[in-house]
Amino acid sequence: MRITTRRLFGAAALLALSATGLLGGTASATSETPLPGDARAVVGEQKNVDIGQPGNACEVVGLPGEEMTMPAGTFTVEGVDIDITAYPEGYVLTGVVVKGGPAYNVYTAAKLGDLAWEDLHPPLNPSGGPAGISHWFVCAEQDDTVTTTESTPVTTTPSTTSSTPASTTDEVAPTTTTEPVAVTPTSTSTPVAVDGPGNDDLANTGFDGGWMLVVGLALVAAGAAFVASPKLRHLLRR
Repeated sequence: MRITTRRLFGAAALLALSATGLLGGTASATSETPLPGDARAVVGEQKNVDIGQPGNACEVVGLPGEEMTMPAGTFTVEGVDIDITAYPEGYVLTGVVVKGGPAYNVYTAAKLGDLAWEDLHPPLNPSGGPAGISHWFVCAEQDDTVTTTESTPVTTTPSTTSSTPASTTDEVAPTTTTEPVAVTPTSTSTPVAVDGPGNDDLANTGFDGGWMLVVGLALVAAGAAFVASPKLRHLLRR
């Protein structure tokens, strides 16, 4: 009976020591730094780092430049992977920080090479895959090779000169030509008075028609007498 009791105490002590060893191993395992899961990345310290915290987040992770978020159109995010396809205007990227789980991956531009930078993600979680992205940002420096010129507004002073175009010596003055206007005679019912032969305005042709006028007057007088005197008509009929 005594032997059995000793064995029980020994087994309990062994179990206690084994449990202590297992717990210690588990604790040491969880305290290990997560793996980056990418040969281009280095896992940072196990603490949160983000834009807006006191100080420059880029200095905290050891990257030059200023912290900033990427403008739309320069990147895409799909699941736990980030693709950066363009630099922000006027800047050069020095690195990228991707936070997920208890740690973050730090990517330097030197290891990433030329754009595009694809498949950037957080460190691996205990399951062996990248942790979900909690946040990410870039570090950038101004690009001295890019010069930005500001457009200066032009002030226009209204002109006080006359709007009449100035005459030049080459300008030829227009000439006015008077064309003869044809006048169509208008016929009227009013008879035109004709001056007698004695009118001084008539041309002298050398023809003397006075005797014809005397003869005509005599014939007119004879006819009037013939019409007026029945006796004369009677004598002429006989």
